[in-house]
Amino acid sequence: MTLRRRRLALVVAAASALVLTGCSSGPSDEERAAWTAWSDAIIASTPGPAAGGMLAAVDGGPGSTLDFPTPTAFRAIELRCIGADRAQFALTYTGEGQTLTTSQDIVCQKGALRTPIAIPTAVQALTALTVSATSPDGSGMWTAQLQR
Repeated sequence: MTLRRRRLALVVAAASALVLTGCSSGPSDEERAAWTAWSDAIIASTPGPAAGGMLAAVDGGPGSTLDFPTPTAFRAIELRCIGADRAQFALTYTGEGQTLTTSQDIVCQKGALRTPIAIPTAVQALTALTVSATSPDGSGMWTAQLQR
């Protein structure tokens, strides 16, 4: 291989690496701002308690806890997400003398309304609810709205 061909091969390899790096840079600042506005709007329009946060790439990511000073009865929770294809929610319900952790996998559908999920009967009178969500994409936001 001549010197000229080697240089050309190196330039092509470097350009390919730059293009691939640009393609995998993740969501833009505009996308993140849109997700935040989406989450804020849902939480503000929810008549009951609601929480939201960023989707984490791995389990154990940041969650949000809603505390209730007295046991409060809820019948369902609605989960939504945006910015990813799917999300895995970890839900820890705390009632009088009992804590129950469940998981729920949902398709995000660009933040569309979802069918509410019944809260387990054993812990419907909640003293706390902790929610976190993960996605293999590692980007996006989630919301959780409690319903009475």
